[in-house]
Amino acid sequence: MIADATKSAGIAVCLCFGLNAGRAAGAAMLSGGAAEVLNGLKAPDSSERPWLPPDLGGFAQPLQARDEPQAEAQKDYGLADLIDLAERVNPETKAAWEHARQAAAAVGLVQSEYYPLLALQASAGDTRTPEPLPLSPTQAGFMDLHDQQARPVASLEWVLLDFGRRKAAVTAAQNQLLAANFGFNARHQVIVFKVQSAFYELSKVHGRIEVAQAAQAAALKVQAAAEARHQQGLATMPDVLLARQQAVQAAFDLEDVAARERDAEVALADSIGVSPTVPLRVIDFSKLAVPTNLNDSVEDEINRTLEQRPDLLAMVAVLREKEAEIKRAGKAYYPTLSFQGEAGGAFERSQLRVAGSELPWAATEQPTWGVGLALNWSWFDGGARRSKLAAARAASTAAQRELEDARDQAISQVWQYYSDTKMAIRRLDVAAALVDASEKSYQQTFEGYQHGLSNLVDLLAARRDLSQARYTQLDTRATLLESAAALAFASGDLGPQLLKQTAN
Repeated sequence: MIADATKSAGIAVCLCFGLNAGRAAGAAMLSGGAAEVLNGLKAPDSSERPWLPPDLGGFAQPLQARDEPQAEAQKDYGLADLIDLAERVNPETKAAWEHARQAAAAVGLVQSEYYPLLALQASAGDTRTPEPLPLSPTQAGFMDLHDQQARPVASLEWVLLDFGRRKAAVTAAQNQLLAANFGFNARHQVIVFKVQSAFYELSKVHGRIEVAQAAQAAALKVQAAAEARHQQGLATMPDVLLARQQAVQAAFDLEDVAARERDAEVALADSIGVSPTVPLRVIDFSKLAVPTNLNDSVEDEINRTLEQRPDLLAMVAVLREKEAEIKRAGKAYYPTLSFQGEAGGAFERSQLRVAGSELPWAATEQPTWGVGLALNWSWFDGGARRSKLAAARAASTAAQRELEDARDQAISQVWQYYSDTKMAIRRLDVAAALVDASEKSYQQTFEGYQHGLSNLVDLLAARRDLSQARYTQLDTRATLLESAAALAFASGDLGPQLLKQTAN
């Protein structure tokens, strides 16, 4: 009788100690509410109507509001306080930090290629194999082989020589990490500059509100003087109506300026990275120190820019990375020499049955090993290596041109902001003199109007000139602060030095 079935059972285990052990399953991300949303998902029914999403459940959990920082209600926040808050809570800095950590992990990844890969493989099985066997011209039988085996093997592979391929990869990864670190600093500087700009804008709005309030108070004072003179029979009714119209206009100007305060507060909160609902009181605009001179020449500013501006240095690192990629692509034309070895054991036993007779079990336990060198040299790949080398060279040339363009733009920015700052410093003294002269002119004209020595038209003109002079001084002061901040940003000076200066 011939057996009509073959039974076999086996198990294999592979434990690899190397870089591949760090791989994790990504399917776990589709758990909970996300998986429920994806189940039964299909395309929109028609192009004529918007798609109606299913119940999202917990799918939108990442969009939920995070815990907002608590602001002190009675504290007047200075620029250093706001910058410190932004650097701690702004999502952009956290994202840039994670990108830098990712680049650091990439360096470790390519450096691991210098080390050998050790793997442990084990296989075990239980197999039965029946085979037909003629016993005589009139009788048939079968032969049945039952085999049980286990084979553990440790294998080692080590690349000994690759003609600099790994070195070029490590150099490229290190420059990529350097670019990410400089990019992290550049992101901090961008946030600092945004906070500065928004802070100065809000402070300027507060200053304009103060000027508008002073203008309204002066207009009401002129109105009261005109009404008093009218009661004394020294002014006409048209003069009173004109004074009232100017007072109403001053009140409207105040409301127009005050309406911009909320927009400036929202812009400041957005630059910090917090919700606009977080209350933030900033220090008075008049308390802000302004630069009185520029210590360095524009040439010195440009030279310092080219030495320290982080976004430019990041682009230099990117260029070095592309140059390393060229070397790596060129080394692909050379062979690789690897050491390969394995050691293990063979544990096996088998039993043979012939025509119903069983032979005793035979077993063996013997070591296995093997060592050798492997040379891998690709001679033809359809032009793949040539194309990779051409792409690497093109990427390097593009990075070089982008760096040159960024350098020229940086020089132009420094030159422009340096000139703006220098001009604003000169205009600041002139604006202060203009305010002083306008205040004296208004006071003398007002006193003269009260004693009948000047008319209402001259008084109203003097009041408007005083308000305009105050606005001019305010805008000049704000322009100086903004241009100085822009110069520091363009030259790469924003950083810990700025925090120390603003804290003092």
